[in-house]
Amino acid sequence: MIVGVDAGNSEVKIAGINGTMKFCAALGDYQERNLENNHGDGMVWEYEGKRGFAGTLALIESDYGGMVMGDTKAHDDAKMRVLLALHRYSNSDRYEIVVGQPISKHTPEEKQKIKEMLIGRHTLTVNDETKTFTITKCEVAAEGASAFWSAPTNGLVRIIDVGSATVNCATLLNKRYVNRDSETLPFGYNSVRNKDLYELSRGIFSHVSKRWKREDTVYLVGGIAELLLEPMARYFPNIDVMWPLLRDRYEHPIYANAIGFFEIGRGVYAHR
Repeated sequence: MIVGVDAGNSEVKIAGINGTMKFCAALGDYQERNLENNHGDGMVWEYEGKRGFAGTLALIESDYGGMVMGDTKAHDDAKMRVLLALHRYSNSDRYEIVVGQPISKHTPEEKQKIKEMLIGRHTLTVNDETKTFTITKCEVAAEGASAFWSAPTNGLVRIIDVGSATVNCATLLNKRYVNRDSETLPFGYNSVRNKDLYELSRGIFSHVSKRWKREDTVYLVGGIAELLLEPMARYFPNIDVMWPLLRDRYEHPIYANAIGFFEIGRGVYAHR
C-alpha cells in the first residue's frame, strides 16, 4: 500500500487510497492508571520493549508528554509518529511510503537517516491491538514543495506552508522545484509566543521578500491556511488557499503535504 505521511510536530496527517486521517502528534511516558480513559485519540503503545502514551493521552497523563519540534524529522519521535500513523490507517502488512522533511534539512545525509530508521519490519501494539507490517520502500520529500502535487498547476507558483515549528516557503516553475527561491524559516505558529497572525505574516514576508515579488501567485497550506489568508494578502494580492484534491474530493489544506506525498509515491513506486 502506498501512503503519504506528514509526521507534523502538532498533528500527524495521512493520505492514501483510504482517504485522509489525522491525530495529535504528542508522545509521552507510560503511567499506570486506576481509570483507563484514553481521551479521544489517545493511544497506549508498545514497541521494541518500550511502552508509552501518544495523542491527547500523552498530553493529559504523561509527566513528560509533548511534541519534539525542530527542522528535521530524523529522530525517534518522528519515527514513532509514522509507525502509529500506519498502524491506525489500515491493516496492510506492507507499505511503500513517502514522508516529509523541512526544506532546510532536505539533504542526502538527513534523508538517508530517515530511510534507515523506517525501512524494515515493525511490530507495534496500540491499545491492545498488535500489528506487524513491513515498510519496503521509503522516500523523503521536501515539505511545502510537495504540497504542490496535491493541486498542481503550470507557471510560477509560491507555496507558504506554516507548520507548528517551521514555515516552509517553496517555489516551483512549470512544475519544477526552484531551490534558490525556497527556504525553511526558523519559526512556526506553535514555537512563538506572539500568536498575532498579522505579525506572523510580516515575519514571513520579511524573509521571502528578498526574492519573491508582491505580484507572484502564492498559495497557503497547513492548518491555519484559511486564517492566514487575509493577513498575508496585504503583501501578496494574488494569494489563495490551496485545496488539495484526493480521489476527486477536495480536502482541508492541512492535508496538502500528505496528499502531495501520496501523489509522489504513486508516481515513483508505480515505475519501479
